[in-house]
Amino acid sequence: MTIETMTKDAALESLLKDIPSLIEGLRENRETYLTDAVLLGEIPSPTFGEEDRVRLALDRFRENGLDDPEIDDLGNASGILPGTEGSASVLVMAHADSVFGSDVRHVLNVGSDYITGPGIADNAIGMAAVVGLPNLLDKLGIHFKDDLLLLINTKSLGVANLEGSRGFLETKQRPIRAGICVEGAEQGRLSYSGLGALRGQISLKLPGNYDWNRFGAAGAISHLTRFVSQVMEIPVPKEPKTKMVFGAMHSGSSFNTSPRSGSLSFEISSEGDEVVDEMETQVNELCEQYSMETGIQVEMEVVAKRKNCGIPFTHPLVKTTRSIMSEAGVTPAVDPSTGDLNSIILAGHPGVTLGLTSAENVREANETIKLEPLYSGMAQMITLLRAIDLGLCES
Repeated sequence: MTIETMTKDAALESLLKDIPSLIEGLRENRETYLTDAVLLGEIPSPTFGEEDRVRLALDRFRENGLDDPEIDDLGNASGILPGTEGSASVLVMAHADSVFGSDVRHVLNVGSDYITGPGIADNAIGMAAVVGLPNLLDKLGIHFKDDLLLLINTKSLGVANLEGSRGFLETKQRPIRAGICVEGAEQGRLSYSGLGALRGQISLKLPGNYDWNRFGAAGAISHLTRFVSQVMEIPVPKEPKTKMVFGAMHSGSSFNTSPRSGSLSFEISSEGDEVVDEMETQVNELCEQYSMETGIQVEMEVVAKRKNCGIPFTHPLVKTTRSIMSEAGVTPAVDPSTGDLNSIILAGHPGVTLGLTSAENVREANETIKLEPLYSGMAQMITLLRAIDLGLCES
């Protein structure tokens, strides 16, 4: 009896039994994806500036024999690894952009059990797992009935608002059975829902005729500080779970000059869409009130906004993923996504986000991934692809 002719329970049990040998195979063939991780990671790839890294990903797709590899109008690189039947596709994707620009020295240091360097965890190792997948599967002797649709997407982070993945899924006319978003960190991450979120930019500007003698007159930094204190008075409910994060504040240029403008970046995320809408309204009202009371122009620009979405905890894709993680020795940590998984689910496809390995100092210049956990992280991804291909994750 072949695995294709087994019952679903028996087929899953067979896949789970293969995980230990799969981990060993991944350890023996680690250069297949670690070399790509270093090559990709040493190319700066800030959001909206991913072109060089994406071109290398496309070259690797071509070298690995993918059908019709291409870069689309949004800068995404994609290609198809044909299955034996090809009646549907499984999407495997990783974002190309990083929080580090070309002003940061992109040199990766490889040790016996680690790689250190800016962006290796988020998300050079995730990209490498996708780019090297065709070669790796060939070495492991693993084949699929479904096509694998491999995607290195751009414009994922920050103000880009998932533009790359959303655009790709809106224009790609292929039946997609399910999708997996691959992130370098943190191992154990299991996302099957997308969190409602709003990312806003507050701009504050003193007018040219600003009265420096009026009561409360001050430079932009002082006004930004006062405004933040007022925003922090907005009630943040515990249920539905909600948080507000102030990400960056910019103003001023010197010791003895009162700045005339400044900006504040923040994010509201919540499991309740109505909470996000209400807090957005309150921030807008504070901007209007502060402008009228101080004579200073204060405005909010919404740079990204998305609604809650997801598949149930009981969905076969989630249940199967949990079983695979358990067998691979990975402890699941459910974490709603604010990333590209939202694009997959909002496009009508079931999907999950997986983290490959443990990491330290994420989004710092000395970002570090551990190699030993990576083999079980890669094993969970490949085993889940096999389970999807066998129809074990259908709702």
